[in-house]
Amino acid sequence: MELKELAVRDFRNLATQTVRFGSTTNVVLGANGAGKTSLLEALVVLGNLRSFRAPHLRQIVRHERESFRVEGTVMVGSRTHYLEQTVEVGPPISRDLRVDRATAKVESYLQHAPIFALTSQDRDLVAGPPEARRAFLDRFIFLLRPGHIDLVRTYRRVLRQRNAALVGGSTDAEIAAWEEPLAAAAGALVAARDDGAGVLAQSFADAWDALSVETSPKIVIAYRSEPWNSPLEGPKKVEELYRQRYNETRTRDRQMGFTVDGPHRHDLSIKTAGRSVRHVLSSGQTKGVAAALRLATLAQVERERDERFPVIVDDVDAELDGAALKRLIERLGGERQLFLSSTSEQVAEMAGPRGSCIRLENGSVVSQEMKTNE
Repeated sequence: MELKELAVRDFRNLATQTVRFGSTTNVVLGANGAGKTSLLEALVVLGNLRSFRAPHLRQIVRHERESFRVEGTVMVGSRTHYLEQTVEVGPPISRDLRVDRATAKVESYLQHAPIFALTSQDRDLVAGPPEARRAFLDRFIFLLRPGHIDLVRTYRRVLRQRNAALVGGSTDAEIAAWEEPLAAAAGALVAARDDGAGVLAQSFADAWDALSVETSPKIVIAYRSEPWNSPLEGPKKVEELYRQRYNETRTRDRQMGFTVDGPHRHDLSIKTAGRSVRHVLSSGQTKGVAAALRLATLAQVERERDERFPVIVDDVDAELDGAALKRLIERLGGERQLFLSSTSEQVAEMAGPRGSCIRLENGSVVSQEMKTNE
């Protein structure tokens, strides 16, 4: 897959403009505040519908505007697709998605241009709250098995319904009516996540080995659910255990005002020597584990889909030293499109004779060197 061009309107500090990209390494250069990260963020929002910088889309829209728009042309094999996304920040937030001028559902849109990004915010995957790792795991599984999004939606919908019953003065019988479908959804979701975490763990081991040095610790990742619940027993057994648990804890959950147990509280465990890495690793090692997680998802998705996908590395000066950056470009840039942002002209030189350079000032592209693959 290759990103050919991007058009933006009212997206952060970017001017309304269309930017074209080279098919190998694209280096985005400019001073701090020039709009480099915003340009890469717009690419990620175009492909993934979410930002790596902001948890809420209303934070992305240009000051005193009520909507933003991103459009892009992508090449998949011999076919060209045109993606459009218009977001009204509201409230409430609304989003219009189109593929080749036709209205598209979220799950269909997301399959067209997945983009993989390595940024400073990735440290939350390792040191941040469990919800970041759950979202990361769910997206990984979705890219391999698109039907996974339906499992997540079903579980969240029934969970909301049970929680509403808990706080709404419903009888035990009325609450229990939601517990059977909730247990079934939990059993299916736990099984899917556990399988997905197993696949990710194998790919992660390869990525971590490639990034490690002799003194690097061994890292083990696995899906972590409740101690009384073993995914290895299969979804039907897990469903039965949840049904029993919800029945036993109904009074407690009514007092708490929400459902305490379930996949919405689970985590992707990342440990070394039996301890959580966030209590053990240095800042540099944490960056390495986060990068290995991103590269592991990229490698596995590319293997199963037999495609190559664009990779973004934001602010490479802060995240990687010169030797590590050179290895990254050599590892990723040969077979896929690579986007790097930097303040340094030296990074442009690392992109090589086939790389392209885009320079920004005050949110606008002021010069662009597009080079061919010949």
